[in-house]
Amino acid sequence: MSWPHGALLFLWLFSPPLGAGGGGVAVTSAAGGGSPPATSCPAACSCSNQASRVICTRRDLAEVPASIPVNTRYLNLQENGIQVIRTDTFKHLRHLEILQLSKNLVRKIEVGAFNGLPSLNTLELFDNRLTTVPTQAFEYLSKLRELWLRNNPIESIPSYAFNRVPSLRRLDLGELKRLEYISEAAFEGLVNLRYLNLGMCNLKDIPNLTALVRLEELELSGNRLDLIRPGSFQGLTSLRKLWLMHAQVATIERNAFDDLKSLEELNLSHNNLMSLPHDLFTPLHRLERVHLNHNPWHCNCDVLWLSWWLKETVPSNTTCCARCHAPAGLKGRYIGELDQSHFTCYAPVIVEPPTDLNVTEGMAAELKCRTGTSMTSVNWLTPNGTLMTHGSYRVRISVLHDGTLNFTNVTVQDTGQYTCMVTNSAGNTKASATLNVSAKAFTVPITDVTENALKDLDDVMKTTKIIIGCFVAIPFMAAVMLGPELGLELAFVWNRDPGRMAKSVPPSLQLQDLAALGERHPDLVVEVAHPKIIHESGVQILRYASLLVGSPSALADQATEQQLLEASHRWGHAVFVARGALWGTEDIARLDAAGGLQSLRVTMATHPDGFRLEGPLAATQGTGPRTVLYEGPVRGLCPVAPRNSNTMAAAALAAPSLGFDRVIGVLVADLSLTDMHVVDVELSGPRGPTGRSFAVHTHRENPAEPGAVTGSATVTAFWRSLLGCCQLPSRPGIHLC
Repeated sequence: MSWPHGALLFLWLFSPPLGAGGGGVAVTSAAGGGSPPATSCPAACSCSNQASRVICTRRDLAEVPASIPVNTRYLNLQENGIQVIRTDTFKHLRHLEILQLSKNLVRKIEVGAFNGLPSLNTLELFDNRLTTVPTQAFEYLSKLRELWLRNNPIESIPSYAFNRVPSLRRLDLGELKRLEYISEAAFEGLVNLRYLNLGMCNLKDIPNLTALVRLEELELSGNRLDLIRPGSFQGLTSLRKLWLMHAQVATIERNAFDDLKSLEELNLSHNNLMSLPHDLFTPLHRLERVHLNHNPWHCNCDVLWLSWWLKETVPSNTTCCARCHAPAGLKGRYIGELDQSHFTCYAPVIVEPPTDLNVTEGMAAELKCRTGTSMTSVNWLTPNGTLMTHGSYRVRISVLHDGTLNFTNVTVQDTGQYTCMVTNSAGNTKASATLNVSAKAFTVPITDVTENALKDLDDVMKTTKIIIGCFVAIPFMAAVMLGPELGLELAFVWNRDPGRMAKSVPPSLQLQDLAALGERHPDLVVEVAHPKIIHESGVQILRYASLLVGSPSALADQATEQQLLEASHRWGHAVFVARGALWGTEDIARLDAAGGLQSLRVTMATHPDGFRLEGPLAATQGTGPRTVLYEGPVRGLCPVAPRNSNTMAAAALAAPSLGFDRVIGVLVADLSLTDMHVVDVELSGPRGPTGRSFAVHTHRENPAEPGAVTGSATVTAFWRSLLGCCQLPSRPGIHLC
């Protein structure tokens, strides 16, 4: 039989009942050739609604079935034994909206696993065996609204973990019971997120959530959040609901919730709270529902404000919220029923009032205002009329938990009278003091360090003998330039072994005790010693100055990185990191920021005498003329090769989407490289239309003395970094230069 040109034959197959399999719709063309797209239901699944719903649950599947119908909109693969989601597994399912892969054994999701899913709205991956967030697999999911990753053995959430899916509205990360670290930039890019679940993740601190400007609901229950600090919810101005049940909260500091201007519901039930700071809820004008039950409340004058607030805010339900646990005479009474007749209360007392203070511009300063209890409200009135509350930050000025007004570095404009105002349920007390700031005088010229003024970069290089292996503090960096006079003032030199400074550093510049560095008023402290110094003293340094880290391998330690970030934001100083021998840093960072960096590998090869290895790697023996000593994540390399992994660490910082866990570092002992260090950087980007990936490979040969840890060009690169960071603003955070 012949058919008119272009005619199609439609063959309709009636679907069997659900569970029988084999049903579906087939469309074939008499004019077409080759295999038709999959339209029939896989044998292991059941289909309905003309195969738009495909159910493959509890079928003992080890792989995703082939030939899933192309018109599928809902695909359920839950409760199987799938371990790996391979590249392009779903690429033909352009109409798929909901994909359920939960309750499998998924341990790996390959890059490109979700290619070809432009309509995907919901992706469920909970109850699997993922140990990392499959960041790169989320590429091109432009319509993804919901992502469920709860109850996976994920250990860390790196920077920009979800920046490839800015469309996300709901993100479930609950029950990540092995979670140890959340990067400061983990949630960057999630500007549309409305709901975030971080419940039961063993969190000891609330992570940085400032990027979530549209977040409306936040679940933090079931964690170990002993202390809630001011700034914990900075930026969450849209948050309406906050759940903190069973979170072991024992203390909430003054003004901890001030950022939550839109909060309507707060659940603090089942915690260890005995009292709350005076007027804690006063800034929360939209708060309507608060749950305070099952806490060991100690009922005294400090709870009176709460009783009044409950009566005014929820007058019809003042008995809903909390019962007194102590003293014995009030045990079992509802807080909302209490009034002044139950207590004898007194106005607050300032036990350590502020005193007049004379300081020099650039110094740190503190005006005390310590009260007898942390439950009072403390405010400071500044000379220009600004009212600062506990937890308030004005770039350089903050109010500490004990009421102290802290200045990280004062300016002449800070001069004036400051008034501390303390309030509780019985009244208020105030005390004032004058801060007098005098202009800084620079008296230590650079020529005190060398016999002649520094003329150019070559002359600068000659001074490195007093820098290597020590700290150098350099104030007044704004005028740094190359020329007849280098506007760079050396404030001090510190070395772990003071004896090494005896012949090379003038006594006036020697700092014997690092704890006294604040007395020298540095603007920038430069470390070129050992990662151990950053671990031990980095936070202390950031209290007084910005820090240039010459040993970036120190940041492979997650606790150290987190502590430095917190100190940086706390004191308003920057953490600069020298890029060292990493060639193409800016290009790597740009590609990573654009979401196009797929892999990054840094190989460092030199003679075995050039390595300074520690731990198990120190005992590694070469097996030939060229031996690979280590190949794996940079995070694992840095602790055992702290002085030979700084280039790899800089690469991990330049590519935060990969980070220390996914940038690969390789150490190679090569007997032929007696006079040089060789660094190869290999990166790959996304695949193009031909299927090939973008790739770059740089090869750098750095001449070096036999047995030297660093090459001759490394010193020049470091000084370039130093001069470069001096031109950057000293803003909080970690910055490569």
